[in-house]
Amino acid sequence: MKQWYALRSKPRQEMLAVTLLAGAGIEVFFPQERVHKQHGKPPVSEPLFPGYLFGRLDPERAELRLASFTPGVHYVVGYGGEPYPVPDDLILYIRQRLARLQARLDHDDLRHGDRLIILSGPLRGVEAVFDRHLSATGRVRILVQILKRLCPVEAHVRQLRRIGKAASIVSS
Repeated sequence: MKQWYALRSKPRQEMLAVTLLAGAGIEVFFPQERVHKQHGKPPVSEPLFPGYLFGRLDPERAELRLASFTPGVHYVVGYGGEPYPVPDDLILYIRQRLARLQARLDHDDLRHGDRLIILSGPLRGVEAVFDRHLSATGRVRILVQILKRLCPVEAHVRQLRRIGKAASIVSS
């Protein structure tokens, strides 16, 4: 019976392991997220768990052994020398979380002047205008109108949803 197992990869060889395991007919899950490394540069994909990937393996068909000896794989994660399966619910949760993060706001599409709504925090429900990216982890600067004045506020992209492009109240 196939179960998910965490596989520890050799340093920066996750993609080699993914390619070889998939080529051997093994279902592989390598969770990645897109992050901004530098302001103005396109986002890059980075592993959610650097050095780890997941494989759906059947111990009865010697797939644990095959995975252990696949180039790029260091070992199958376990306890007491025995590989330990990862619950299906945990894999499902990770997939759903990544999907929610992707669906909330694809922050590499945000441009100066885009109209936003704040989804959480003390300013929940307030409209804002996107100003600029502040960090690779998703921190941004937005402008909120308070007492007829635009005030800069820092937020995380997960707290925001775009409601329009290029607001007219902000000039470049």
